[in-house]
Amino acid sequence: MKKMKVALIGAGSVSFALGALQDMVLSERLKTQVELEIALMDIEEENVARTYKYATDMFTAFSHPANIWQTTNLEAALQAADFVIVAIEVNRYFYWSQDFHIPRRFGSKQIYGENGGPGSMFHTLRNLGPMLEIARTMERVCPDAWFINYTNPEAKLVEAISKLTSIKVVGLCHGLDMGIEQLSQFLEMDIADIGMEGGGLNHFGFFTKIWNKKTGEDLYPLFDEKEKKANRLAQFDHVALSRTMYRTYGYYPYPGTNHVGEYISYGEDFYAGLSLQYRYDPIREKLWEKDSRTPDFVYCASGNNLDQGLFSKIQTQELWVEESYIFDKQKVCRSNEYAVPIIEAIFFDDEIELNAVNLPNHGAIKGLPDDMVVETQAIVNGRGITLKPMTVELPTALIGTIHIQGTIHKLLLEAFVEQSKTKLLQAILLDPQAPTYYQACAMIDEMCELQQDILPKLEWK
Repeated sequence: MKKMKVALIGAGSVSFALGALQDMVLSERLKTQVELEIALMDIEEENVARTYKYATDMFTAFSHPANIWQTTNLEAALQAADFVIVAIEVNRYFYWSQDFHIPRRFGSKQIYGENGGPGSMFHTLRNLGPMLEIARTMERVCPDAWFINYTNPEAKLVEAISKLTSIKVVGLCHGLDMGIEQLSQFLEMDIADIGMEGGGLNHFGFFTKIWNKKTGEDLYPLFDEKEKKANRLAQFDHVALSRTMYRTYGYYPYPGTNHVGEYISYGEDFYAGLSLQYRYDPIREKLWEKDSRTPDFVYCASGNNLDQGLFSKIQTQELWVEESYIFDKQKVCRSNEYAVPIIEAIFFDDEIELNAVNLPNHGAIKGLPDDMVVETQAIVNGRGITLKPMTVELPTALIGTIHIQGTIHKLLLEAFVEQSKTKLLQAILLDPQAPTYYQACAMIDEMCELQQDILPKLEWK
């Protein structure tokens, strides 16, 4: 029986680590056709121990013979691995709240700051060092392994690894599937009956074709009719911007307002939840000081805490994590993420098609650079992962918008390698959500001071 080693780096991640472990325990082939070893690694001993307990309880409950172990040593976890699943983030909401508030204080109109906008550039620079450390360790101890990434900013980080290391890397995100769910609601059809072609940039993609899988019928005429009749305020935070962009560019975008809106200058016109993100009282609270709390993160205006009673307990991040680690066999289900299907397809030489992966373009999307990481459909088999070329070209305006982000990717890599605030400034000034020149310079200095313990050391050059 063949051996397979999967390393989960950032095993303290609730969303992706637990989902990957559930997918592995439910895979019959990973139970009966391989000797499976799972290395759980996190820099926080408490976090990896929590995941280890959950994993061993679950695999025991399913009588799965996998060898599971935990470590805080990166090289040990990666040694001779076949697949490396990565989902890392240090003190996520503490730093994300800075990414969100500081650029806005200096005049940026960014609405989220995770993957696009000035805030995302500091997010990228924070994660580039650890991500490259993982990839370069892989070059030494498991050079043929696949690096399967869930860490954001997805496109920027995958592009960095593809350009600065020799490791095979793919980025995964379920944003396109969120878009299909929205299409199904407008069309009042089952998701399984909707075929599509779509792509672009991670969190800024467009469906260039939609059709009825049963009949082959083009569904865009029906979608156009239904969209015009739909309540114009329904699910405003999720789809108002998407509907406007559909009417503007002719193709429906994904995954939704707060992500698509990160890459354009007018997103805040359509995002009611903007004033709720990282909510705090500026009169009574000072952020990011010793013993101060991290401000509340509200994903959108329909968040769980917003329709509760006045004296109900706030659903905090800590409470969500605590509840997620309560093992219940009856609740174990497939995550619908792509990491384990990719692992099985490559290892067993199956051939599958995935709705979306992030890889260097190499001609899959016309009009974009070959070395820019883009997102579209892909074929996976024993030879690896290959993007499917899109058959419909994106409109010039959308290609232009994405091309700007590709240039920003390059400038951020140069800023990181050269340790240059000036290159970071160039990237920020190019962004549609940039503040003024003076504001941008001051913002860079303040963020570099505020995040000095985790950002690379940058200087004006």
